[in-house]
This record gives sequence, structure tokens and C-alpha cells, in this order.
Amino acid sequence: MKHRITHRAATALLCAATTVIITGCGPDSTGAGTKSTASATGTAHAFDTMTPEQIDGQARETVRNTTSMRFTGKVESDGQRMEVDLAMDVHGSCNGTVGFSLGTMRIIKKGSLVHVKAEEDYWRATFSRGMTAAQTEEMVTHFKGRWIKPPKMMSQTYGRICDGFDDVIGTLDPMSGGSATREADATVGGRPVAVLAERTTTETTTAYIAKEGKPYLLRLRSTATGGDVPVDLTFTDHGKPVDTTPPPPDQVLDPTTLR
Repeated sequence: MKHRITHRAATALLCAATTVIITGCGPDSTGAGTKSTASATGTAHAFDTMTPEQIDGQARETVRNTTSMRFTGKVESDGQRMEVDLAMDVHGSCNGTVGFSLGTMRIIKKGSLVHVKAEEDYWRATFSRGMTAAQTEEMVTHFKGRWIKPPKMMSQTYGRICDGFDDVIGTLDPMSGGSATREADATVGGRPVAVLAERTTTETTTAYIAKEGKPYLLRLRSTATGGDVPVDLTFTDHGKPVDTTPPPPDQVLDPTTLR
């Protein structure tokens, strides 16, 4: 199955969001499953006559034709950890949150229009680079609890968080070597799924693929040897328009108005 999304997509998401942070530019959801790969009603399902590679292929094709999706969960790569709840589309629009060690940032982006709202610790870390302690605290006072409409260059930097949709979709590699296995069916968010697993000496990648409607990938989990879980992402809102409604004007600060 080689869903290398477990590392490459995690890296794509982390790189986009971590760039913003570092530069200063600013219980298990699956059910217990059944002991059989038959559907919960006992009737046969099309997946039951397919190999894991064929099921995986259908899921990858469906995802590649998706114009928008919501990613929820956590990813870790090279010591960086991110909590994400972000709806994105192929046009670079997004709405959601990304969380790092410095706190959580909310972002809404449509076209070139970007609004961000971050926790106090993030702004303090941002302004402490190049400002005195007093200046930093003054800026934090202005920014905390407010939506920010960044100037052009900062908007471009923050907007990179929303540019990862194609990167994530592009990381779904073909099945490799027929090494995936069909596990017992389960549920994700109440929806029945076929479960595919691929094991290597270093990790186990598990994909949960919808059995009702289009065969969307609904969850992807990577468990490293030793028990760590570097990736656990849930995918919802396939093809659903991203809500890019900007925040109310009275809640938005234009930093260019500050000295």
C-alpha cells in the first residue's frame, strides 16, 4: 500500500506550518471491528472480491479526484509535532487550526486574503526577535485575542499553511510488492470501513477506507516499532466547500496601523 503520506505528507504539512512558526512571520476513533471482512449486514461487499492492492487503488483514485478535505489529528516528523484541524481545497483556501509548542494558530484564507489569530505565547515569541522586552509586551497587548490581517509579505508566508493540499494528495504512492493485508473491518466516525495494513521492520501503516459511498480514505495511522504513533489523521468533508467567511471587521487588527 505504501501510503507514504505517513512521512511525506506529514513533512509537507509540517514544513508549511513550521516555516511560519520558526521564521516569526508570523480514545481511538475506530470501533472494535468484526471478525469478518463481510459488511455489518452480512451481505457481500464489492471489496470482498478485491485484493488489498485493488481496494487501495480505488481509494487513491477517489482521493486524487477530491477538491477539498478536512485533516484532523496529529503528525510528527524530525522531532516536530503538530496538532491539526484544517479544511483545505485545491485553490489554496483553508480554515482551521494548527498547534505547536508555542500554541495554537487559527487561519482563514481565501485567495490572497489571509486572517490569523494566535495565542499570546506565539506573538510573544514572534516579537521577542528584534524587540526589547517592553516593546514585545506592547505588541502582544495589541495582538492577543485579535484576528490579524497581515500585510502582503506576511500574508504570503502565513498562506503557505494552506498550500499543502496538492502535496498531501500527491504523496499517495501505489501499493508496493503486494505486502498489504486486509484486516478485520471496523468503523470510523460511525462509518463502516475496510482496514488495510502494511508492516515493515520499523512501522505499521493502517488505512481505513470507506465501504459506503465513495471509497474515501477516512483515517490513516502509522505506528512505529516500540509503540509511538507519529501520524494519526482523520479525513472528512471530502468535496465540501471550505468556509472562508472572514471574521467580523470589529475583531480584526490591521498591523500597518501600529507604529
